[in-house]
Amino acid sequence: MADALEIPSPERTGPVEVPLRQNQMGIRPVLALASITALVCSSLEVELLEQLDSLSLYMTYREIALDAAVALLFLLAAVVMWWICILAIAVCAGRVFREKRYRQRLVWQLGLGIPLSYFVLVLFDSLRLRFIPQWHPELGGWMVLGFGILVLCVGGLSITRLSTIQEFCRVRLAPLGWLHMSAAPIIIVVLWAHGVYLFKDYAHTNKAVTASELPDIYLITLDALRAEDMSVYGYYRPTTPGLQRFAQRSFTFDYFFANSNFTTATTTSIETGKLPWSHRVFQLGGFLRGEAQRENLAELLRQRGYYTAMITANYAAAPFKHRTLSSYDAVEFAESPNGSGKWMHYTNLIGLNTQHTLTISILKTLNGAMLYLGALMGDDNYPYPAEAVFNRARALLARPDIKQPRFVWTHIFAPHDPYLPPIPFRSRFLSTDKLTHSYNFLRLRNTAPPPGVSTSELRARYDELLCYADHSVEDYLDWLDQTGRLDRSIVIVSADHGESFEHNWIKHSGPFLYNGLVHIPLMIHLPGQREGARVNQTAQQADLLPTILELVGGPVPGWTDGRSLKPALVGGTLSEQPVFSMNLEPDRSAGQISKGTISMIDGEFKYINYLATHREELYRYRTDGPEEHNLIGVEPEIAKRMRDALLNKLGEVNKPDAPQR
Repeated sequence: MADALEIPSPERTGPVEVPLRQNQMGIRPVLALASITALVCSSLEVELLEQLDSLSLYMTYREIALDAAVALLFLLAAVVMWWICILAIAVCAGRVFREKRYRQRLVWQLGLGIPLSYFVLVLFDSLRLRFIPQWHPELGGWMVLGFGILVLCVGGLSITRLSTIQEFCRVRLAPLGWLHMSAAPIIIVVLWAHGVYLFKDYAHTNKAVTASELPDIYLITLDALRAEDMSVYGYYRPTTPGLQRFAQRSFTFDYFFANSNFTTATTTSIETGKLPWSHRVFQLGGFLRGEAQRENLAELLRQRGYYTAMITANYAAAPFKHRTLSSYDAVEFAESPNGSGKWMHYTNLIGLNTQHTLTISILKTLNGAMLYLGALMGDDNYPYPAEAVFNRARALLARPDIKQPRFVWTHIFAPHDPYLPPIPFRSRFLSTDKLTHSYNFLRLRNTAPPPGVSTSELRARYDELLCYADHSVEDYLDWLDQTGRLDRSIVIVSADHGESFEHNWIKHSGPFLYNGLVHIPLMIHLPGQREGARVNQTAQQADLLPTILELVGGPVPGWTDGRSLKPALVGGTLSEQPVFSMNLEPDRSAGQISKGTISMIDGEFKYINYLATHREELYRYRTDGPEEHNLIGVEPEIAKRMRDALLNKLGEVNKPDAPQR
């Protein structure tokens, strides 16, 4: 193998090339390894510098360094595998080319050309985001761009003298490569000392407890489920017949709101009973810190004798993401069955934030390339089947060794994009081949649907996927009913946030807090309940924790921002309390809030304040569901009252001595 990487001897015919020093002749393959390492690891540093400001909003520099160190280990492993492939290619080339110089050229051009192309692509994307952020190449554009960069890099290497390439590698690249490789053992020791370990699904055996008559609790949440597209809430398409049947024996809240518009913040509000400005999880990659990690629903239920379990298909909703893992007796992550699922599994290092950063931030170009490849080579089935979550829940609930009352939280990914409903549900509302391939949804942006697709067509596919999600939940509820569990349990069905198809905004997250993004379902079934009822008062996700605790006779902690909904479930009325939603992604999790968007619902009105620009909106959210009529200039007194109330509350949150949970 080493011979394939040696330069031709001086007496051979062909271009005269200056040989490397004699003491370098025997380590040419290692020189290639070091050079490839330098190129690949330099791309990591470019992406890290590009993302440093956004990462520092919710992570310390020490935490960022640890995550970057793990990314370096992944890249070093990839480099070694690529280097071995190159050596194998060298052996095969030796059987085709008799002249060493030809196979040398092939090996060096290919060995360096791919890593160099990756580095240039990362650098290009970084410059694009800085200077022309409004330009978003589609899938075809990225493929053409990537291929063009590869041709240029390999072509440039082909017209450069081999001795020049090798000398540059020896003098410039190899020292940088050795530096990165020498860091690997240090990183491993540091991670071991930090207590980092690979997450594995677990379900502990039950602890010895006294007999309890407490009801089981089943919390079912769906990802990106907007109430506006559910037939149980009056939508014109029959999207949720299963939940309509469940509503006949449950309390259905007509005006229930998410406390934010993306998963990490909202599921943290469900888990903690706190608003985002209290739990301080502002970004998708954020997590709880310090004492707040123990202030959660599962921990309080465990103290009352419950066996607590969470099964999720979205890492952003998981206890290992929130840093509440120690409060659960069982946690399982139903990753996607395709290649991306393995990546999400093996990057899930407990004690670090790598499952997020390696996918979204630090190695986003590599992850994007893997997504493209998987989309082009894979099938067009929905990549996050709900059955994977509910089947695990059934298996856990069927275990005879768990004698305690159970709290089981299941979170399914559907109807979150990509909107690829399984075949039985496809074409119910859109009879076309549009949006039937996974690559249609790659780089689906908030500001526009895919090329050649209307927003109404995109929404039709979403509605079809919603039918599938409804069917999956119905199957699980039927199983609970058939096994006798439903009648003796509290069952709650809700969502983490909504989905937008209005106001020139697609999907979720971002600065907007319109109904499509934050108006979500809530259905609560009590033990033995036979009749359904509608609740017309407003409520929010932070109310779930105190509601569940009061329903099982537990005290409500003072640190929650919510109030119990139990009065509405026993024939009474709820205490009047404003409902808040907020997106605080532009703000630092440990700093004052000054740049995000906050909405407040009080009575018949919904007030929205964009803090950085002081833009304001006011809607009658009950009668103007799409929120098309901004009343900020029509109802100045109401706007002033709500503005003052919101800003006064924000001032309390921003006080230097306010608790930063």
